[in-house]
Amino acid sequence: PGRWQGEWQMNVLTIGPDGQRAQLARPGVTIRVTGSEWQYRFGEKDAKRYTAVLRPDANPKEVDLTQLDRDGKPTAFVLRGIYELDRNRARVATAPGTEPRPTEFENTDAGTVWLLNRIE
Repeated sequence: PGRWQGEWQMNVLTIGPDGQRAQLARPGVTIRVTGSEWQYRFGEKDAKRYTAVLRPDANPKEVDLTQLDRDGKPTAFVLRGIYELDRNRARVATAPGTEPRPTEFENTDAGTVWLLNRIE
């Protein structure tokens, strides 16, 4: 988890069933990673929080993000995903709930890919 620590600017790439791609800028949307907790922020306002379980030995690398309630307790909502991380950039593809975990970033089964850039 140490390589994830800090703040990340978030943009979103959507992939439609026909393979059409659209990159959506998300100005002011950041993710602050502290320990295993991922805090989504909209501007200066804290939003959803998740606890992350990373499996870096999987191929592709896997992440499960369990949403936390206001008291910091895990809810039943889980985003299952895959990730790639280099020093200052990351990609995370997720599927909610009972949807199968994505297996590729470039395939339409990913649906949504988060494009993250570290804020220095």
